[in-house]
Amino acid sequence: MIETMAAWVEASGPAVYAFAPLFTVMVAVLPIPAEIPAMLNGMVFGPIWGTLVTWVSALVGAQISFELARRFGRPVTERVLPEAIVSRADGLCTNAGWPLLLGLRLLPTVAFTAINWAAGLTRMRRSTFVWTTAVGILPGAIVFTTTGAGLGALLTNLGGQTLTLAVTVVTLVAMIGMTIWLCRPRSEAE
Repeated sequence: MIETMAAWVEASGPAVYAFAPLFTVMVAVLPIPAEIPAMLNGMVFGPIWGTLVTWVSALVGAQISFELARRFGRPVTERVLPEAIVSRADGLCTNAGWPLLLGLRLLPTVAFTAINWAAGLTRMRRSTFVWTTAVGILPGAIVFTTTGAGLGALLTNLGGQTLTLAVTVVTLVAMIGMTIWLCRPRSEAE
């Protein structure tokens, strides 16, 4: 599947230079896993340029989500939720500050898009959001983009459809299994 998508993106010619960043921005705004465009960027642009495209596009998408939540979501939140809850969320962000947001960015199990939208609903400073996002998403951008570049090189050198399917299935099963295990309900004894 990823090989087919990468081939389609590469066949787009010069349009790929507009399509790939826009696709990554869209993924950062919508609740879609960001790993797929990062891997595709690695396959198409290579590890260095792919990481740069992934990182910058994800930052743009994160900022769009934050601004939409701040502009439209915050007023709705203030009307729907009791003032005490909104104040408590603002207080948590103020008291915990940048370490909380940076820590959430570095955890692979916390949804990127959810952080973008949730942060926009609070009174968090834009500058704090931007720099913690920039620093916090860089390791993931590097890992997933270089993984895509390596997978692309492997597929190009071996050219096997069976290998493509096997690698894709094993990777997806491992990611899903790890996500389920990390998000499982825990008993109080754990």
